[in-house]
Amino acid sequence: MGRAESMIKRSFKRELFVCFVLVAMLPLLISDFSLLGVFKAKLSRDYEKDAMEQMKNIEENIVDFLNRMDMTLASLAGNDTILTGITETDSWLRSKAYKQLYEETQGYRDYAQFNILNAEGQCMFTTSSANQKADLPPYWGILKVAYAHPDDMIIRRAGDGTTSSLQLARAITVDEECQGFVMASLGGEHFESILHSSYDNKNGIAILDRFWEDVYSTKTTRDENLGRTLRQRRMSGEKIKQTTDGISFYIMPIEDSGLYLVMGKDAVFTDDITKTLMGVILSIALLCMLLCLFMTTFMSEYLTTPIKRLTKAMSCVQSGNLDVHVDSKRKDELGQLSADFNKMTGELKSYMELQVRHQQELSDSNIAMMQAQLNPHFLYNTLDTMKWVGKVNHIPEIAVLSSDLAKILRMSISEEKFVRLSEEIRFVNYYMEIQQIRFNGSFSFDVEVPMELEDCIVPKLIIQPIVENAIIHGLKEQEEGHIFLNVYTRQNKLYIEVADNGAGMSEEMVRLLNSRDREALKGHIGFYNVATILRLHYGEEYGVYAEPGNRGGTKVVLILPVDLDKEVPDAEGISG
Repeated sequence: MGRAESMIKRSFKRELFVCFVLVAMLPLLISDFSLLGVFKAKLSRDYEKDAMEQMKNIEENIVDFLNRMDMTLASLAGNDTILTGITETDSWLRSKAYKQLYEETQGYRDYAQFNILNAEGQCMFTTSSANQKADLPPYWGILKVAYAHPDDMIIRRAGDGTTSSLQLARAITVDEECQGFVMASLGGEHFESILHSSYDNKNGIAILDRFWEDVYSTKTTRDENLGRTLRQRRMSGEKIKQTTDGISFYIMPIEDSGLYLVMGKDAVFTDDITKTLMGVILSIALLCMLLCLFMTTFMSEYLTTPIKRLTKAMSCVQSGNLDVHVDSKRKDELGQLSADFNKMTGELKSYMELQVRHQQELSDSNIAMMQAQLNPHFLYNTLDTMKWVGKVNHIPEIAVLSSDLAKILRMSISEEKFVRLSEEIRFVNYYMEIQQIRFNGSFSFDVEVPMELEDCIVPKLIIQPIVENAIIHGLKEQEEGHIFLNVYTRQNKLYIEVADNGAGMSEEMVRLLNSRDREALKGHIGFYNVATILRLHYGEEYGVYAEPGNRGGTKVVLILPVDLDKEVPDAEGISG
């Protein structure tokens, strides 16, 4: 089962075929077999209804005949002429009794043979054309029962194993003394005369006694040994109706006569009919299978062709070809998928081009920074010499200037692109010492950095250009200037503020900074480089912003993500 399932899942065509078969075949087979069951049940009900109607007609005929026979036997048993004929020996009286018997049985002799017996069971008169007289013992059998029940007509089966008949008897009594018996015998030819118009000759019927012995049966049922078969089943506790018979049996008691009427009809669904119907169902199922196979082939090609095109196009994209395009005129989901693929490759190509352009811009900025470091590298050795000259000649300011400038230059020409925030602020402090000596202490500088943020990783040399701009442009012609560097975090972003109390930045410059238009900032190299580095490293939501200060001056804010994960050299490794 698992292997078959694995084979199906390896092929879209096989999966589609299984789905088509399940969708087409299951409803078809369920509906066909359901309709077949309903049809069989309906036909069986109609078949049974027809059989029961015929059996009802047969029962009514038999009951009507038995009632008329009861009245006839009662009339004979109470006839004085008959009584005299069996008790007297005079031949004239017996002839008269014989004549009376024929008159009383007029119209019934075609349906039964009538006999008059004396008290000893000797047949005195008979209506048999062969004039055969059959004596019966009065001390057992039907005569004994008739003697015990003089007011009733007794019904019993009689037979010698090869033939059977039905006997009807009534006792002739005078003052509760039995004088003889009136009896009628019904053989096969008599039953055929009684029932010939009561049922369809295609059906077989049988009449059984209370012991399920065969009293009468038609040729069809006689060939089946109906009475014997049903009696054996009843005695052994088997089901009367069995599917192997090929015949449907219907059984009905004939009122209180002690007799049973059985009708046998050919099964409504024979093996040939069932095989024919199953053949039709299987033929339809085979046709549906072939249709499913055709539709599977058609639909799999219809659905997989655009998928194959997409797969081939994806292989081209994996190889680096972003100019690939999938042509599709379909309006369905696969057409939309092709359109989305084309859109994706177009956007991916644009993104790659944008990344290349960003990288080029970043490289240009780095080149500009490198060019700015070429001359400082030359100055480094010269300034180091100035420092020792200042110490030797006891001029401390020269020593401080040259030392701080040397540290700034050493850091600017280092290969690291990122440093810790504490190292970046140390670089700014070196720069501010130089500027305070240069401007003779005309401004103050304060820094506020939480200790937990000192290890944040930031791009190198992004604060110094902002501080430099505040000194040169903001504090120009200020006697008591102040610059405040404040670092804090908000919503996982690192904010670096440089605020001054100077003349303030022009509205045009504030607008340029906040507009994020870097092309307009190219004339302001400090702002331009810082804004470019932050945007290219972190994205469009980060960068440089400006706003007027609360007490005059300008506040410039650098926004970048909080980053504590980069591996960078420690401060000693940079400052040396």
